Amino acid sequence: MTITKKLTTLSLALGALFLGACSDQASKQPLEEPSLIPLPKELSLTHGASYQLPKVIGFSTPDSESHWADISSLLSTELGRITSLKVEQKQEGAEIRFVNNPEIKSPEGYTLVVSADGIEIQASTGLGFRHAVQTLAQLTDAEGRVHQAEIKDEPRFAYRGLMLDVSRHFMSTDFIIRLLDEMARYKLNRFHWHIVDGGGWRMQSDAYPLLTKKAAWRTERDWDKWWHGQDRQFVEEDTPGAYGGYYTKDDIRRVVAHASKLGITIIPEIELPGHSNEIAAAYPELFCLERWDKSVTDVCIGNEATFTFFERILDETMELFPSEYIHIGGDEAAMNHWGDCTKCRARMKAEGLKDLHELQSYMIKRIERFLLSRGRKLIGWDEILMGGLAPEATVMSWRGEAGGIEAAKSGHDVIMTPNGFLYLDYYQAIAEHQPRAIGGYVPLEKVYSYNPESSSLSAEEKKHVLGVQANLWTEYVESDAHAEYMYFPRALALAEIAWSPQEKRNYEDFRRRATKQTEALRARGVNAYPLNGIATEVSTDLDKQLTSLTLRAEQSDVEIRYTTDGSEPTAESELYQSPITTADSALVVAKLFKNGMALDSVSLKYRIDYHKAIGKAIKYANQWNVRYPAAGEKTLIDGIRATPTYLDGMWLGFTEPLDVTIDLGETRELKHIFARFMQEREQWVYMPREVEVLVSQDGSKFESLGTLPPKTDEHNPRPVFEVFDFFPRTSARYIRMRAEIGRSVGHFIFLDEIVVH
Repeated sequence: MTITKKLTTLSLALGALFLGACSDQASKQPLEEPSLIPLPKELSLTHGASYQLPKVIGFSTPDSESHWADISSLLSTELGRITSLKVEQKQEGAEIRFVNNPEIKSPEGYTLVVSADGIEIQASTGLGFRHAVQTLAQLTDAEGRVHQAEIKDEPRFAYRGLMLDVSRHFMSTDFIIRLLDEMARYKLNRFHWHIVDGGGWRMQSDAYPLLTKKAAWRTERDWDKWWHGQDRQFVEEDTPGAYGGYYTKDDIRRVVAHASKLGITIIPEIELPGHSNEIAAAYPELFCLERWDKSVTDVCIGNEATFTFFERILDETMELFPSEYIHIGGDEAAMNHWGDCTKCRARMKAEGLKDLHELQSYMIKRIERFLLSRGRKLIGWDEILMGGLAPEATVMSWRGEAGGIEAAKSGHDVIMTPNGFLYLDYYQAIAEHQPRAIGGYVPLEKVYSYNPESSSLSAEEKKHVLGVQANLWTEYVESDAHAEYMYFPRALALAEIAWSPQEKRNYEDFRRRATKQTEALRARGVNAYPLNGIATEVSTDLDKQLTSLTLRAEQSDVEIRYTTDGSEPTAESELYQSPITTADSALVVAKLFKNGMALDSVSLKYRIDYHKAIGKAIKYANQWNVRYPAAGEKTLIDGIRATPTYLDGMWLGFTEPLDVTIDLGETRELKHIFARFMQEREQWVYMPREVEVLVSQDGSKFESLGTLPPKTDEHNPRPVFEVFDFFPRTSARYIRMRAEIGRSVGHFIFLDEIVVH
C-alpha cells in the first residue's frame, strides 16, 4: 500500500534570473523551440526551420477597416521590441500578409502560416488578427528568425480574466496600462476592476463628490494597523500624510480606451450591499445607524435613498465603462445591523421576506432590474445565490466550485474563480522567502492544474461556464511591483487553462515554456517571481516500510543537488535523478545549480521519516472539525507532511482540544516524539496553548513526559510552523498527545503528523 500526496515548493530567492545573451551572440546559437503561451489549439512546427525577417518588414492588409491602425501599431511595437526591426505597410511584396477569411467562425480565431516564402495570417475579425500578431511575436527571436509553423487557433473560453483590487491599496494608472499590455500578450481579455471597497473609494463621482473627498484617503498605509488595529477612519486629501488616491473620469477613459485597442473588456465592480465602509465615511445616512461606526459595513436596504445612490452611481459607471457586464459584489455582507433596523424590518414585511438573506437578495434582484433596463447584465460573487438568485445574473464562484456548479445546473452562466486555485494574493512559495501575502499557498503548478469544467456537469451544463478568472486582493500588496510579482508568472498558467484545449495541456511542457516566458517578462521590466523553487512530493510504502521524497525544480534546464545529512549542497553533491528514500529519517537539503553554479544561497530543507507510528491504530477523544478533515483518522500517522497552506486538505483542524492515542501494537523503545503545528492568523488558526505527551503500557494508566508551551508569537502575521519535540528515553506501547486550543471558542489548531522514533 502506498500513500502519496503533493507537498510544497520552496522559493530559493527573490532575485532575478536572466539567461539572455548579447545580440551579436544570438546568431551563433541554434534556433530554439518556441515557448508559446497559451498553447494554440492546433500547432505544427517545422523544427529547426525559420523565415528570416528583413530589416524593414512589409505587411499588407485586405481592406481599410479602422482596426488596421491598431493592429499595425501592435505589429510594430511587438516585433520592434523583440528584434529592433522596422515595420511598414506595403501592398506588394509584403513579408507579412493579412487575409480576411469569413470561414473562420470564432471571432477570436485565426490561422498563422510561416513558411520559407513568408508569413500569412487569416482571421475574420480584428480581434483574431490581434491574437495572431501576439503569437507571431512569440515565434520570433532576437535575430528576426520566425519559426516555420502552421497554426489554427481559437480560445476554449470566451471569458479569460484577471481581477485587481485597487481599494485596499491604490494602484497607478500607468501600472494598469502596463498590466493590460501583458494581459494582451497572453490573450487574456477581461480585466475585472475592483474599484471600490471598504479600503477606499477610487472612482470620481459628480453625483456624490464626498466619496473621493472623504473616502479615498487614510493616514495609515499598513492594512493591519488601519483595519484591525485602528478605527478605520478616512481623512481628506490635503491632510498631512494622507495615503490613497482615486481615478478621475479622464483616467478611467484612458484605461478603457487602451484596453479596447488591445481587445480587452474592463468590468467595473461597484460593491454592494456589504464592504461599504468607505461609503459610510462620506454618506452615513445611507446606513442603518445613520452615523459612522467601525462596525458599519452594509448599506441600509430599507432606506429608499440607498437605491437612489446606487442607481446614480451605476449610471455614472456605465457612462465610463461600455462593458456588457457590471459586477455588483454581493459577498460577505455582515448583516449585523439589518435585523435591528426599523427601515429594514419594514422592507422585509412589505416585501414578504422571511430572513436577512432574502433581504439581501431583494436588493440584488432590484439592482439587476435596473441594470437590465440600461441594457447591461449583472455579475456577483457566489453569495448572491443565498436567498434566491436574480433571474439573469451571472455567478462568479470564489468559495470553491460549489456555487458555480449549483448556478450552472440551474441554468445560470458562471465564471470560475475558486480561491484554492486562482487567488493570487496567496503565497506562491514558502512564506519565509516571500514578500507578505494573505496566507494560503497557490504555486504555479496548482494554478495550472485547474480545470474550470467540473466533471459533475453535463455537456449542456458546461455551456454555462463562460470562463475563468484569477484574483489579486491587495491587503498586503502595497505597490505596483509587488502586484506584478503576485500576478506573474501565475497569470501565464491562467492564460493557458483559459485558452488551450484541456486534452492538450501538459505541465512538464508548460514548465519549459513558462521558464522562457518568465525570463522574457523580467527582460521587459516586469517584476515576475523568477520560478526558483523546488517542489516536493512525499509517499510512504507500508509494505516496504519506506518513505520517498520526489523533487522537481519549478523552472526547466537546471540541476538539483542534494545531501541527506543536513549539510549544504555543493556542485559536487549528489545529482538528483530519482526519489530519495529512507527506512528511518533523513534531513534532505537541496539546491538548484546551473552550469556548476548555485542559483542562490537559499536551500530547500525537508525532513522525511518512516517512523514507528505509520499505519498503526489511532483513537481520537474529540473529532476534528468537519471543515478540515484532511485524510481522516490516519492523517497524523501516514508519514505525509502538509504544504504551507491551510487549504491543501492535508492539515487536520480542531476547534476542540486535541486528544489522540496511538497504539504501536507492542512495547517499543521511544527516543523522539514530535508533532508540527501551523499558525495562520488570517484564518483563525493559532498555536495550541500547550502540548503534552503521555505514555502507557496498558492504554489506561498514562505517565506524562512533560508539557511544552509554544514559542511562536501569536501576533505574527505570516504563516508559522512550529515543531513540539519530546525526548522520552523510555519504553511504551501507547502514546497520547494532548493540545489545548490556544485562543477563544471558534479558533483552530492545525497539525499534520505525529512522528515517533
